[in-house]
Amino acid sequence: MSDFHKIWIEQCDAALGIRDRFGIDKALGYLIGEKLLTFLRTSETEPDFASEVPAFVARIREDFEPHELRTYLGNVQRVGACGHTMAGEEFQFARRAGMFGEDDVVRGAEDVLRMGRITELILD
Repeated sequence: MSDFHKIWIEQCDAALGIRDRFGIDKALGYLIGEKLLTFLRTSETEPDFASEVPAFVARIREDFEPHELRTYLGNVQRVGACGHTMAGEEFQFARRAGMFGEDDVVRGAEDVLRMGRITELILD
């Protein structure tokens, strides 16, 4: 039996290093806007992942201040790897150039709903 569903522990550790090197916005973009979002997406079909969501959220709440989490969640404009690694202009250029396919539109809408759930989980 693999413990791959516990990968969130390493991701939380990595986010602390990102915070130290690149700041809180990059760290939370990585951890919440990319890793937790992907984890939540996976948890919809994988029970092992679903059972780890509360612990993942608890660790995020432990590692980051409530005001940092509220600020990030209140200002999310983009999610996913491109959401926190590209500057706004780069992201818009990539979108206009067609780098994101039509499937991304549907997935994006689903991710908006997931981010709503994430906000509830983290801020409750």
